[in-house]
Amino acid sequence: MQPELFPYSDISFEEFIIFLKKNKTSLQMDINMQIRLESNLSKEEQSIIEFLESSFLKTLTEPNENKSQTDLDTLLTTWIQTYSMILDYHYLHLFHLMLEKAFVNILKNSTDVKAYSYMFYLSTIATKTSNLFSNWKNTNKITDDFLSHSSQSLLLSYLELFPIQQVFLVQHQKNTNPSIFGWGRTEQETIQRIAFYPLVDINSAHLNELSGHSLSFKVGESSIFLYPITTLEKEQEETIKNYLSRFNVFASNNAQYEKTLLNKFKVLDELNKVLISYSGSNDFIKIVKGCEELLNYSRCVFYAYIPWSNEFKGVIGEELAKVQKTQGYVYPNQLFHTMLITKKPIFIKNPVHTVKNETIELFNLSSLIVAPICHSEEVLGWVTLDQEGKEFDCTQEDLQLIEEVCNRIGLFLKNFEHNVSPSNNIELTDRELSVLTLLADGYDNKKMGEFLHLSEHTIRDYISSLMLKLNAKNRTQVVSSGFRLGLIT
Repeated sequence: MQPELFPYSDISFEEFIIFLKKNKTSLQMDINMQIRLESNLSKEEQSIIEFLESSFLKTLTEPNENKSQTDLDTLLTTWIQTYSMILDYHYLHLFHLMLEKAFVNILKNSTDVKAYSYMFYLSTIATKTSNLFSNWKNTNKITDDFLSHSSQSLLLSYLELFPIQQVFLVQHQKNTNPSIFGWGRTEQETIQRIAFYPLVDINSAHLNELSGHSLSFKVGESSIFLYPITTLEKEQEETIKNYLSRFNVFASNNAQYEKTLLNKFKVLDELNKVLISYSGSNDFIKIVKGCEELLNYSRCVFYAYIPWSNEFKGVIGEELAKVQKTQGYVYPNQLFHTMLITKKPIFIKNPVHTVKNETIELFNLSSLIVAPICHSEEVLGWVTLDQEGKEFDCTQEDLQLIEEVCNRIGLFLKNFEHNVSPSNNIELTDRELSVLTLLADGYDNKKMGEFLHLSEHTIRDYISSLMLKLNAKNRTQVVSSGFRLGLIT
């Protein structure tokens, strides 16, 4: 391709999408090839990058009834939010690199006069994605309630260096009943630190008088009054003003961090109480319900994962008939595949690209969180959390809390499983236990043989052995005895 024959020209977002749709299959194949050629990538890295590339192309190109009203920034933000627990700067860099290499391979033999334009537009997307991802990672909810103990101490330790007799901090000043805190030096004029204390006997007249005779500074939505106004020189005033500007950012972030941490501890403490109060897997439905309440979601559904067949099955949740109708194979769904690899919760802002249409319609899904329940390296299943049709947002902190909750549930399930004591001394081999578990899932001899790589005749022998050990007359009694004795849960 000769550069002078294909000059650069501006293209629209719609033109770029059309190019992607026309070349999607070739791009996907070339991306996968580029990933395999990177010998320094681990299998996990290859799998995650492959999934990110595939999901990215789907987000931009697959039909969506609202796509015509959706701009590039919205689509990129949706993609980033959906895979925020998988994405980090390392994977984002590799994602851009593989995509760029695939574009070069496709465009180098292209006869399209806008080939260079597509390449430049890809650079624009890479820049936008990086910026949006940085904003997503660094977003903090600024709050006015920043009077944590550490922030108080830091503020007072600095202000005590100046000839200030009293400090007043007024929150919600425009309200009828503002919150007013005070601090003053001791009579001995020592620098002993006395934390802010609430002033309850000050009225509007006092507050107006205070405002007129103090040096005031704005800190977020609050005001700090330094009394009296005449004790500070102009240079000192400017120094304090600069300090308070920096302090405002620190205090707001610090308060948000402490608030998030406190909320996390409260939720985990309540979860521990829930787990301790229940005796085992038969109470798991109550634990799932507890997750709804503790995490403030309208619906929580638990899906069991069957590793030897790579299947999942709906087990527990509201509208049980619907839940138990939901089942299938993990593959080729790359979302579930990636979740099993990373063992991290995934927030799905818009499920149209990752969840079957019939499932979306069945549960009236909008935004969704899918969180694996794990113990060590074993995935036991996952829960989905949603607001029953209402779209919502989710922060990194929310996902980290959900991950911790699910890990504790996984530990609870495994501990209960290990602590089950059968009512008699029945011991099953690993193979017998596998056959018993598959029996409980409703598989016939042929299917069990395929999963376990055994002949149907050998499967029949194992079932006969189970009937003998469990004193059962048929397959149904085998399963019933397995549950009753705690051999399967």
